[in-house]
Amino acid sequence: MLLLGGNLGDRAAVLAAARSRIAAAVGPLLLVSREYETEPWGAFADGEKRQPFMNQAVVAETDAAPEEVLDIIQQIERELGRPEHRPEYGAAGERIYRCRTIDIDILFYDSEIIDTERLKVPHPRFAERLFALEPAAEIRPGYVHPGLKISLKELFNSILLGDSQ
Repeated sequence: MLLLGGNLGDRAAVLAAARSRIAAAVGPLLLVSREYETEPWGAFADGEKRQPFMNQAVVAETDAAPEEVLDIIQQIERELGRPEHRPEYGAAGERIYRCRTIDIDILFYDSEIIDTERLKVPHPRFAERLFALEPAAEIRPGYVHPGLKISLKELFNSILLGDSQ
């Protein structure tokens, strides 16, 4: 399962282009959530106007290995106007985010748990991010998070009710 998002340019058109390229390069899309408009999450670089994001979850069928999928989606990001990026951190150690045309994250890869230098799956901050959880729960409510051992629907409901994770 992948999460697509962006807050620059024609967001719907960029998501459509990303879906098309994922289907061509990763594999056919089996499930596609609706598009969700959400407020930016986290600390953004000073001076950046924080436009709302448009996010969408998709499930693709693929024979590609997880790191191959990562390579493909990073290439798609570049093709759709996202510059090369390295994590940035503020004085207090907090992650600093920047506006972008597209961001594609691997949320899940089947039920695998992957922890390499390049790739962490499930996405390590998935359960903190309603903008990722809501579209994922829409298309795969019964999917059990391999690390938390709870369904996406249950996880989504617990966050809506304010339960701590």
